Amino acid sequence: MSREMLLFTDMDGTLLDHHSYSFAPAKEAIAALILMDIPWILNSSKTLAELSELRAQLGQAHPVIVENGAGIAIPCGYKHSCWRMPDDGLHEQDGFLLKKTGRSRDDILHLLQPLKAQYRYTGFADMSQAKLSELTGLPAAGVAKAMQRYFSEPILWQDSQQAYDAFVCQVEACGLSLLRGGRFIHIMGGADKGRAMQWLLAGYRHAGAVPVTVALGDSHNDLAMLKLADIAVVVRSPVHAPPQLPDHPHLIVTEETGPAGWNRVVLQIIHDTRSGSSPVEGSSRGESNE
Repeated sequence: MSREMLLFTDMDGTLLDHHSYSFAPAKEAIAALILMDIPWILNSSKTLAELSELRAQLGQAHPVIVENGAGIAIPCGYKHSCWRMPDDGLHEQDGFLLKKTGRSRDDILHLLQPLKAQYRYTGFADMSQAKLSELTGLPAAGVAKAMQRYFSEPILWQDSQQAYDAFVCQVEACGLSLLRGGRFIHIMGGADKGRAMQWLLAGYRHAGAVPVTVALGDSHNDLAMLKLADIAVVVRSPVHAPPQLPDHPHLIVTEETGPAGWNRVVLQIIHDTRSGSSPVEGSSRGESNE
């Protein structure tokens, strides 16, 4: 008997190529998700402005999680057979119903201000668009969208590891949290990708529906999401080692990097879930379990 499926995916380095930001190698699996009306949730460090543009390019019509879980955006009028809208502090903005799961960026910047003189780092708030474009390879329009942040502050660390350890202690003492991403360290107000995922799962799990949850990511800031999924897929990166998730019962590490690895494993999991075979056993064929 087939089961419903719910997929959560990171973007940079996972669905999008680390260097080119292309999702072209994943088009076959994306088409399959759309054809079968499987909800697939973008769970990213990107801003709502960035993901709004990407949703249109991808043909993605479902909710998105932004800024590493600090915000959730549900399209106004969104409907799906498994979905029931949670009634929990939502407000409308730019065609979405928004849920804030942590502090605002203004609060975060205020709490960080006393630390600026003690440590060497550069935040998005300190960067020009030209500098951020140099660091990320994004065009001017993409940089402008990346800087439209409401819930988090990414920083580029330029000090020692010893200084970073002390910085972490002080930031956490302010009630904030840090996550290492592929390029930047993200400072947030107690939110993460896993907590946002849990909030959305409550909307998809009603009337006895218990979909198979799949999560795909490539770096440390994806671990909270990966730990919660029935099937956790670590997508190999061309620039860093896979994050470690040793205790997960159904862990897959792709052989191919980025969107090519994403495409292969998503197609296999869809096939096994829809055919009624074990999605865990079937999805590991041809991949590396570590």
